[in-house]
Amino acid sequence: MWIRPWRQRLFPDVRLRQQAAAIVRRWGADTLAPFALRSDKEWFITGQTLIAYRVVRGIALISGDPVGPPLEAGPAVDRFMAHAEARGWRTAVMGASDRLLQTYRDRGLHPLYHGDEAVLGIQGFSLDGRSMRATRQAVHRLERKGFRAEVVMAGDVPPALREELAAVEHAWLRGGARKGFTMELDSLFRLDGDDAVFVIGRDEQGQITGFLHLAVCPPSRALSLSTMPRQRDAPNGFTAWLITETVSWARGQGYTHVSLNFSPFAGLLAAKAEMPRMQRLQRRALLRLKGILALQLDNLLRFNAQFDPAWQPRYVIVQAWTDLPRIAVAAMAAEGYLPHATLIRGRGWAPGPDQAATVEPPAAVPRAVPVEEPVRGLRPATGGPATGGPATGRPRAGAAAAAGGEVPAGRGHPGRP
Repeated sequence: MWIRPWRQRLFPDVRLRQQAAAIVRRWGADTLAPFALRSDKEWFITGQTLIAYRVVRGIALISGDPVGPPLEAGPAVDRFMAHAEARGWRTAVMGASDRLLQTYRDRGLHPLYHGDEAVLGIQGFSLDGRSMRATRQAVHRLERKGFRAEVVMAGDVPPALREELAAVEHAWLRGGARKGFTMELDSLFRLDGDDAVFVIGRDEQGQITGFLHLAVCPPSRALSLSTMPRQRDAPNGFTAWLITETVSWARGQGYTHVSLNFSPFAGLLAAKAEMPRMQRLQRRALLRLKGILALQLDNLLRFNAQFDPAWQPRYVIVQAWTDLPRIAVAAMAAEGYLPHATLIRGRGWAPGPDQAATVEPPAAVPRAVPVEEPVRGLRPATGGPATGGPATGRPRAGAAAAAGGEVPAGRGHPGRP
């Protein structure tokens, strides 16, 4: 442990990546499952289950719940923890759902509430009612101006349109790097074919004003929002209008729900009743942290609330409460929100150039890997111990006005530019 390299490097493995993508298509019902295919993650595959993760300063950050058959989840967690323990890593799960909380508890792990994911039910969504007044007005305003939406599957995007979409995103980021790790993709074209969809908004002259980039979750017939870049001069309510257009299209295609932004600590920030003293202190600390790191916290909550969504809690899973400070630093560095995050996660965070390619859909799901023989697809760093074993490894950010409120630019990250 003392002499190993402190940073973890990634090495391209096309076969392993295709296998991970096939597992996500077959078993990825959770709305965070597609984000396991980011190129800055490693993959631990056992049986038919995928665990996507990355090690930051000795903390193995797992991205979402294990993806695979429900009955394999517990054994997969056991095998990963044994893999991590053999390497001296501490384990944490980011963005865990409530579906496997008991599975984690049975293994001595501790869930900590992190926030809520805003999810729209397709069939029940409507602009009627007083609570939807602001969104309804925004939609009508954009329609009167002649805005129109088009939907294009990722595999059907022609080269010229790819360039236009990339230009809009580049302008939105102002040349900066993408952020995120757990709750959005790392590239507009990380997913190809029918695995992702673009909902593009054009003005009355046909120019692209902005778009939504959504991943498809085939097992649950869900769409999961990754990013929503837009031009700086987009009119108020543009993103709200684009989301309603997405829901309308998804309803006709047989999708069941759309996952929007993840709101960190929504249960704490949204509390209107008198809170205990400790919660008041926590809320005050969060708002202070928001100002220091320019995070989107209560802004995300207000934006999500205008659509009257269902709220689904997400958790951080830790091995011990004393690990929390290290996990917090590692997670914020992985997401890219800490100043000088590269110094914490290492300059080798970006993958090799070959790994940045999109995944071609396989003809069929490959043969399951036996549980007793985890895939070892990653080579160790030169001169150090193995960093790859069995594939080692919805609030979003930015500011824009929608129906008079601020709109985050990424899926669920509190600090998007």
